[in-house]
Amino acid sequence: MNSGKMFRFRERRGNKKIMKIKKIFINFVVIIFISTIINGVYSSKVDASSTTTIIGQAELTQEQALNYFRSRNSEKSDQDIKDFISIVWQEANLEGIRADVVFMQIMKETNFLRFTGDVKECQNNFAGIGATGDGVAGAYFKDTRTGVRAVVQHLKAYCSTEGLKNPCVDPRFTYVQRGISPYVEWLGIGENPNYPDKGWAADNNYGKSIVEMMNSAKYLANEGDSQGNITTSKATINNLEVSLDGNKVTTNELEPGKSYNIKAYGNSSNGVLYEYWIKDLSINSWIKLRDYSTTNEVKWTPNKSGKYLIGVHVKDRYSKERLDNFKYVEYNVASLKKATISSLEVSLDGNNVVNNELQLGKTYNIKAYGSSSNGVLYEYWIKDLSKNSWMKLRDYSTSTQVTWTSNKSGKYLLGVHVKDRYSEERLDNFKYVEYNVASPKKATVNSLEVILDGNKVVTNELDPGKSYNIKAYGNSSNGVLYEYWIKDLSINSWIKLKDYSTSTQVTWTPNKPGKYLIGVHVKDKYSKEKLDNFKYVDYNVTSPKKANINSLEVSLDGAKVVNNELQAGEIYNIKAYGSSSNGVLYEYWIKDLSINSWIKLKDYSTSTQVTWTPNKSGKYLIGVHIKDKYSTEKLDNYKYVEYNVKLSKKAVISNLEVSLNGKIITNNQLDAGKTYSIKACGESLNGVLYEYWIKDLSINSWIKLKDYSTSTQVTWTPNKAGKYLIGVHAKDKYSNERLDNYKYVEYSVKGGLIKTIVLDAGHGGRDSGAVSSAATRNIHEADIVQKITIKLGNLLKSKGYNVIYTRDKIDLYNYPSITQNLEDRINVANSIKADLFMSIHADSADSSSANGYGAHYSTYRPNLDNSGVYKEGDVWYDRTPCDAALKSKVLSQLIVNEMSSLGGSNRGIEDHNLYVTRNALMPSVLVETGFVSNDTEVRKLNSDSYQNQIAQKLYNAVTKLFSM
Repeated sequence: MNSGKMFRFRERRGNKKIMKIKKIFINFVVIIFISTIINGVYSSKVDASSTTTIIGQAELTQEQALNYFRSRNSEKSDQDIKDFISIVWQEANLEGIRADVVFMQIMKETNFLRFTGDVKECQNNFAGIGATGDGVAGAYFKDTRTGVRAVVQHLKAYCSTEGLKNPCVDPRFTYVQRGISPYVEWLGIGENPNYPDKGWAADNNYGKSIVEMMNSAKYLANEGDSQGNITTSKATINNLEVSLDGNKVTTNELEPGKSYNIKAYGNSSNGVLYEYWIKDLSINSWIKLRDYSTTNEVKWTPNKSGKYLIGVHVKDRYSKERLDNFKYVEYNVASLKKATISSLEVSLDGNNVVNNELQLGKTYNIKAYGSSSNGVLYEYWIKDLSKNSWMKLRDYSTSTQVTWTSNKSGKYLLGVHVKDRYSEERLDNFKYVEYNVASPKKATVNSLEVILDGNKVVTNELDPGKSYNIKAYGNSSNGVLYEYWIKDLSINSWIKLKDYSTSTQVTWTPNKPGKYLIGVHVKDKYSKEKLDNFKYVDYNVTSPKKANINSLEVSLDGAKVVNNELQAGEIYNIKAYGSSSNGVLYEYWIKDLSINSWIKLKDYSTSTQVTWTPNKSGKYLIGVHIKDKYSTEKLDNYKYVEYNVKLSKKAVISNLEVSLNGKIITNNQLDAGKTYSIKACGESLNGVLYEYWIKDLSINSWIKLKDYSTSTQVTWTPNKAGKYLIGVHAKDKYSNERLDNYKYVEYSVKGGLIKTIVLDAGHGGRDSGAVSSAATRNIHEADIVQKITIKLGNLLKSKGYNVIYTRDKIDLYNYPSITQNLEDRINVANSIKADLFMSIHADSADSSSANGYGAHYSTYRPNLDNSGVYKEGDVWYDRTPCDAALKSKVLSQLIVNEMSSLGGSNRGIEDHNLYVTRNALMPSVLVETGFVSNDTEVRKLNSDSYQNQIAQKLYNAVTKLFSM
């Protein structure tokens, strides 16, 4: 209902009919009974710990809500209010929120739909959503229901984490921390024990006042009684008193910061409602302490001095007036007495500082003593007189002390500000005392020594590679900080070994001969200087002696080679022995004398040996370079020995390389779609046979590129990104072994889309294809194969293939002939030069027992190759098929091989000149996945799991084709 219509003014209805005497008597008895209940209820003590849930069913009826509204506002028509209450109940019940809670909150927020605040009636904003004060009107809603819904949703945000039933219309919904206020009494800021700084409103009596309104409404009479059967009289006030700690205030003088109890006594025939007010006469401002309720007392804590009116409004419980009577009494809230300072003292380790002299870096305790009638607040300050700068150590608190560590010498003021606990002044009193923070004395260096293995170095001669301990001793009043340095005099360069610390020592290992300064800087623990003192001592790091080679030997299986004859393919151990004062570093080399080329077997290390497998016959130098562990030379000594490598009966691989257009790939990076040459070189007594392999590391699958032959190379076109092993097996021409030797190298294939595949789901559109029996509910072939096609396409796409569906590209309803439809299908593939065309079908036969799968291809390719063409019956063939036709046959065989694991009859592959297979410009096959005419098989074909299995088998066949 439109809010304007709902809340427009209407004339009140005419006089009520005169009730019969019997009716009057009955109502009189009812009134006495209700009064007895009310008096009993309100005389009982309310449990302060009780709470009112927001979620649940309303305890008030809509009629009670109407009666309560009429007792506060008689300007709205009955029907409009009934309609409004009905909307509240509907919206609240939908979200599981108590409708009576929503209604009472709206009454509180809108002053019983009078809209006396910043929010206006035309906004349909019934809870001040978005209205933050200072004239900010808040949110607007299109109609009454939307406005009520926003209130319900905002309440739900506070009381629950459950989702909304209706779309969210509350613009502030997401700003609320969900579920923090499950109870009405927790809605106000300050009312929630778990989140005291969060809530719907700033009033710390907000939720409780809503509960009081609900209690007031609960015991109002029904509509008939409220309109004609209860007689009201004006309430009177007997007394209004203010007390503190149970003692009545008789002087009308109050103290700020103390909690006073305001209590009124009134009288009325139906019971009294009390409303409490405070007026600050200094600013002529009223504050309502509590809305109308049956409670006759309220608490108030004045926090500002001045004159105030403390007042109460009373009215009969069923009165529709704003008030029946009132009483105001003027009270004076006295000004606070100023706090005073008794003392300010500074202590160190419990001892008072009496000479006003402080030490740098020490932590002092600053303590003040003050007095005030309401308690004292202390604020501590430090002033650095050298730069006239204040620093607050601690803001106002009841703590009487604070600590401070002086970290700079100079003169300071240490001070405290005090004020009464309830004072609104900047300060009541202060005290400052000047102290001097003395500068520390300079640290001195007593000694600096260098030690090796516990023995002091007295000759100032050091050996490279040895670890020395550098130790200093210093003195200072506050403790010494040490900083260690090394200066390489040969390059005039300083190196800091350790930054300032209390550590008296550091280790250093010289690794280069020459002259050095070893030094230490010292300073006092609290010194701000770069250093107080230093000491440097000159040391000489001597050059190491050159390493010598004692022997170099080559062995096989533990037996030393004495004739300098080696055999290709065997693993030899090369071992050298050397000596040097600091230990020996070894570097191993091989020189192929046939090509005058050096190969480093191992860089310098302490290892005395290395292994080497010669993979080519010829003469070689085997050598070792040695040097002292700390030598900076390229080498100290070397030794080379010539060996002759002979051919072995077993084949040995000397090289495996991959090239593109004649250029060797050196970074092991390949591109998908490019054709690479893989070349191996080996030796054997009778000649070498080579076998080439590829391993896809992503699926741990091997593919043989070429079986054993004398060919030293093979080509490979990677079609999928990933990591691969490229390998060669080699064996002697007359070997009976599986292999003599092998070599694998890992390569990484980069690339985007691998291949473009056109998938053709047979039939479709106006052509259903074969149809199964009525017993299987007439399943269409076109539907089955479409599902298989999509599943296969998804598998291929997941691995990077570019998949095109013919059904997405052609008109399946408007074509003049079957031939035209087939031409449209194959043209999808031909026009984009696809890499593969696959048409997927299901078969049909007169015999219902026919079953199984098969594949069709065409050797006859009139658009690609017409040599070797011949005809048998109605079918054309090609004796010399082109590459596309050959690959089609291979794929057909791969398909039936894969599908054989699914069971059923393998009907093999057939060379048929079907339209879509013969007219394709690329490899093309037509797959028959099973028989629609076989009830058992069609049920399998129509199952999701079996379709997934077929799609996987077709995917396996396609990927194997492209891996060949």
